[in-house]
Amino acid sequence: MKIKRLWETINYFEIFPWLNCLQKTFNLSQNNNLKPNVIMNLILIISSESKLSKNTLNYLNQQKLDVKTINNIQEINPSILERVTNIICFPENNNQSLFNLINTTLTPEETLLFDFHNTTEEIKNLWGAVDDIVMGGVSQSSLKIDNQKVIFSGMVSTANNGGFASVRTKNFTKPWDLSNYQGIRLKVRGDGKRYKFITRCEGKWDGLSYCYSFDTDGNDNIIDIKFTDLIPVFRAKTVPEADKFDSSQMYSMQLMLSKFEYDGDYNPTFEAGSFALEIESISAYGAENVPQIFLMGNPSQWQNISLNGSFLRTYAEIPEDLNI
Repeated sequence: MKIKRLWETINYFEIFPWLNCLQKTFNLSQNNNLKPNVIMNLILIISSESKLSKNTLNYLNQQKLDVKTINNIQEINPSILERVTNIICFPENNNQSLFNLINTTLTPEETLLFDFHNTTEEIKNLWGAVDDIVMGGVSQSSLKIDNQKVIFSGMVSTANNGGFASVRTKNFTKPWDLSNYQGIRLKVRGDGKRYKFITRCEGKWDGLSYCYSFDTDGNDNIIDIKFTDLIPVFRAKTVPEADKFDSSQMYSMQLMLSKFEYDGDYNPTFEAGSFALEIESISAYGAENVPQIFLMGNPSQWQNISLNGSFLRTYAEIPEDLNI
């Protein structure tokens, strides 16, 4: 049973790339889920049939930028705006109802990274358990989908020198650039235990990680984690000489319940047994000039538009002048 669980973890996270290639060659892999293409810094185009709109879209595609296109302003909702850092509009979109939707839907200083109110196949295929089975332990955890949230739960045990359970994302297809933000915001409801948020700015499986411990009290908690407060750690030992976390290169996220804090110290609230951490959302907060709103066309066509809290640029011509 332990060997099966260990194999499932190795296979799911593709820890050994050469093994994954071998499995694909001989059609041995049981992990048939495609790696989700979770991308940060999306460009949303509210398109039209105009030449300006079509030329802009062609230009962005030629630059291999990540674009999301909608044709109807009624399509704008929180899920559409997830991870969008630039919005491009055209004169044909020029009506105040469009911008009212943007104003009421977007929180200017915060960008949703994972909205667990609206759990998608992308989320299901991205997060997996990484428990102390990788070191010989017997703890077990999972991320379960519940009503408008997910629950990181399971049983943690200190048997066989174990003592941690966690859920982790696969490495993002492209590392996320969150350099316009101050940190990560978790909206959670815990069970009185202390957990860790872990991220990485390199793609190694067992490389340097950056950690932040946070306490829960059984109520709804908002946990703000400044990038500057992340502690560089390698296998629960701090690495004081390491560089600060590079927020322009975020490769993955992880939530963990561990017996250990750092450098041999114990987690003061740790108890072996069951645990549960409800997660409502994960966001990047403290944005500066995000999202940027690009108004394409003659500036006089936009003079009656009112936008709250967004950074605007107006371009009379395209794409050669467009700097995203």
